[in-house]
Amino acid sequence: MAENPKVYIIIYSLYHHIYKLSLAIKEGLDANGIDAQIFQVQETLSEQVLEKMHAPAKPDLPVIEVSQLADADGLIFGIPTRFGIFPAQMKALLDASGQLWAKGSLAGKFVATFFSTASQHGGQETTALNAVTYFAHHGLIYVPFGFANSSMFSNDEVIGGSPYGAGTITNGDGSRQPSETEIAIAKNQAENYAGILNTYHKGRKRLTVASGADSDASVRSLKAASHNTTGNNGTPVITTTDPEGQTQEQHALDGTSKTADTAAGTAAVAATGAGAGAAAAAPSKNEAPQANGNAQAPASSAPRTQAAEPKKKKPWYLFCCGSD
Repeated sequence: MAENPKVYIIIYSLYHHIYKLSLAIKEGLDANGIDAQIFQVQETLSEQVLEKMHAPAKPDLPVIEVSQLADADGLIFGIPTRFGIFPAQMKALLDASGQLWAKGSLAGKFVATFFSTASQHGGQETTALNAVTYFAHHGLIYVPFGFANSSMFSNDEVIGGSPYGAGTITNGDGSRQPSETEIAIAKNQAENYAGILNTYHKGRKRLTVASGADSDASVRSLKAASHNTTGNNGTPVITTTDPEGQTQEQHALDGTSKTADTAAGTAAVAATGAGAGAAAAAPSKNEAPQANGNAQAPASSAPRTQAAEPKKKKPWYLFCCGSD
């Protein structure tokens, strides 16, 4: 386990407003012991289009690859709004994360967001809500900002942001830069996020040292769904854990399942059934003797006890984005 939690700040910034907020986010993380790094997503617009839009040169930041998302303990996305939803560049990154979803690679990581819009009513909150659907499918733990900064209550000036995360207002032509208040809110958000991540990180470390237990087992039980992908007959297998703590392998195509305790359970039921049958066959002490002393009841009159079939456990499926 790394000494300090690692957080990737992932942005798309056409006119550098989001980039300036990301610097404040990084400052807040760095000041609280987080190993933070800023990435940008791949640009999808051509140089000719960017030139016509009078876009400045891109920040000197590495372009993140989808596989790198799994390397961090936490992710913070800086998202400019396009009609209340994601820009295509950011969506392209997340739309390409299907393999990470299939492996559960992002499950249990902490995630947060910050935004920019041209106007106060440009859709910062709807962009956040659209982001949450991605986070929920990946099993990411979303950390909203709330109203943790008193400036969020102020009506004395134009202030971007919302309970979902810091933000800035840019004007339609991009002429307005992030204000000191907006930058302070972004730094405040990062400090709060760092506090949550550090608490979790330290607690997990102490749990591992104290008990010797695998503190990531609950997260890895979800990730295990992809590690055993096919059974002996080549059908897809999903490994899950049910609420009783039993590990199951569900063969998605043929409907069969294997559990670690099936054999033991079957033997126990069989033994119980055999014992009950023997007890039923033995005469009771209080049973009255037959009138002729040697008459026997017909064999068919003796009660018969049949070993009960082991109760089959209801299979637990992991499905997403479609029917079974």
